[in-house]
Amino acid sequence: MIQISSRERLLALGLTVVLAGWATWALAVQPTRRRIQTLERIIPEKQAQLQELGAASIEYTALQDQFQALRARMAAQDPNFHLSAFLETMIQRHKLAGHVTAMQEDVRQPQPDYSETVVTIELQDITLKQLVEFLTAVETSEAVILVGSLHIRKDVANEALLDSTVGVFSPRLAGPTRLAQTP
Repeated sequence: MIQISSRERLLALGLTVVLAGWATWALAVQPTRRRIQTLERIIPEKQAQLQELGAASIEYTALQDQFQALRARMAAQDPNFHLSAFLETMIQRHKLAGHVTAMQEDVRQPQPDYSETVVTIELQDITLKQLVEFLTAVETSEAVILVGSLHIRKDVANEALLDSTVGVFSPRLAGPTRLAQTP
């Protein structure tokens, strides 16, 4: 067997300790530090995303509640409600009958359990006040209707008056879904 001097043993032990230290640093400490730095960068991003997701969840819940309330209103609406007749009454009430040049009704059914009636009204020579009062009355009525489109133009003959095209929508549940949802 080879005799190793104490100086050589001390050198071998020192090299072993240095090699073990370097291996520990390279295989354990350095990857851990890199991972910690990555996490320190990513965690705030993920927390911000989590807050955005929480806000979106609250908004989704509110929209879902509004949608359910709208479906309940649609289910409770009088099945004999006719949008054209209602709008004719509103036009008479606001003294706009002489200003209506065209009124067209269209019934659409984009989904099997849902349909909508769309009435397009052409108004001529009305004031902004008359238009706003009419639209306010339509929007605040008990019936489930809304103004879906509005196009306003200045009247060619009189700049103090307006010409307008108003699209009014009335959604309705159709078929078996309506009967199942009626309380």
